[in-house]
Amino acid sequence: MIAMSDLFRVSLRQVVRQRGFGVIISIALGITAFIVLSVLGREIRYKVGQDMVLMGGVNVIQVLMDDSQYPGQPRREFFPATVEALRRLPGVALVSRNVRAGKVFALRGEGERSLYVDFIGVDQYFSEVYSLTLAAGRFFDSADIEGRRRVCMLGREAAKNLYSEPEQAIGKLLFLEKDVFEVVGVVSGVMLGSWSLGGFLPYTTMVDRNWGDGKVTRLFVRAIGWEDVSPLVRLIPTVVREHQAAPYLVVRTQEEQLARIKGTFLWVEALLWLGIAASLMLGGFGIWYGTFAAVRARTREVGLKKAMGGSDTDIMAQFLAEALCKSVAGGILGIVIGVVLVEAGAWALGTGISYPLLIASSLGSIAFSAAIGVAGGLYPAIQASRMDVVSALRFE
Repeated sequence: MIAMSDLFRVSLRQVVRQRGFGVIISIALGITAFIVLSVLGREIRYKVGQDMVLMGGVNVIQVLMDDSQYPGQPRREFFPATVEALRRLPGVALVSRNVRAGKVFALRGEGERSLYVDFIGVDQYFSEVYSLTLAAGRFFDSADIEGRRRVCMLGREAAKNLYSEPEQAIGKLLFLEKDVFEVVGVVSGVMLGSWSLGGFLPYTTMVDRNWGDGKVTRLFVRAIGWEDVSPLVRLIPTVVREHQAAPYLVVRTQEEQLARIKGTFLWVEALLWLGIAASLMLGGFGIWYGTFAAVRARTREVGLKKAMGGSDTDIMAQFLAEALCKSVAGGILGIVIGVVLVEAGAWALGTGISYPLLIASSLGSIAFSAAIGVAGGLYPAIQASRMDVVSALRFE
C-alpha cells in the first residue's frame, strides 16, 4: 500500500506535468462566483437593483386619505405621530409629507410668456424620496419647512417654458396671489413625470394659506428596496390606524412594474447560478477527460506497476488523487480570489461581511470541489485499476 504522503506528492508532480491549468481555473471561477453570491448576494441585489427600481419608482408607496371621495366625511390629515411611526418601520428609508391637492397659479415669465403652473406642497425629504436632481439652485431644507418660508422650486420643463433656461429662473420672484415667492431651485428626474411641468412649495406654507386642501393628506413612503414594498403595504394601514382614524386610507404602489422587476431579477439570478453550475460542470468534465487521457498515455506505466506488484487499489488511488489535486487546487484558488472580491465588494457597497457565512461557504466550496474531483476521476481511475497486465505492457 502506497503511503498517503507519497501518493499526493506523486500526484501533484503529475498535475504539474500535465499542465491542467484550464480545469483548475474553470473550477476556481465557479467557486469564486459561488462565494461572492453567497456572502454578498443580498447586498448586490439591493445595490444593482436600486437604479432600476428608482427609474420605475416602484419602491415609492403613496399613502393617502381618500375622504374627498365620500360626501359628508371630514377631511382627515396625517398626524405627526403617525409619520414618525411609519419612519420607524423596518424597510422604510424615508417618509415625505405632501399637500395632495395642488393650486394653480398664472405666472408670467420673460417677455410675454405666461403659463399656468400647478403647485403642490412638499417637505425637505421629497427630493430624496423621488431621487430628484438639481438643474439649478438648491433643494428645500428643514429651515424652509419649519420657517414656513415663501420660497418655491420649479420643475425643469416649467422653468424652461417660463425662462428658456433653468439657471435663469433662480432668484426670480413669483407673485402667488398676494404673496411674493422666490425661486430657489429647479429640479428634474426620471421619476418626476408630469410634475416637471409644475412647481413645489413648502407644505407648511401651503397649509398656513389653506391652499390646495390645506392639510397633509398624502405621504410618500420610500422603501429601502423593492423586496420591502410588499411587507410595507401590509404593515402601513395597521400602523396608521393605531395612531389615528383612517377609514378611507388608500395605499398605492406600481404593482405591474414591481412584478416585472421581480421577474427580471429572478431570471438574472437564475442565469448567474446557471453560469456557476456550468463553470463547475466544465471543470468536472475537464477532470474526467484529463484523467482518461492520462490513463491512456500511461497505460504501459500502469502495466509495469502491476507487474511489479502494485495492487488495483494503489493504481486507482493514484489517478483519483491526481483528480482530487486538480479540483481542490481550483477550489483553494477560487476561495482566495472569492475572499478578496468579497472584501473589495463590501468596501465598494459600503456594507459589512458575515464572516460565519464566509467561512461556511469556503468550507463548503472545498468539500464541493473535492466532490467534483471524485466524480470526474472515479470512473477513469477504476478503468485504470482493471487493466490487464499483459495488454497494458504491450500497448503502443
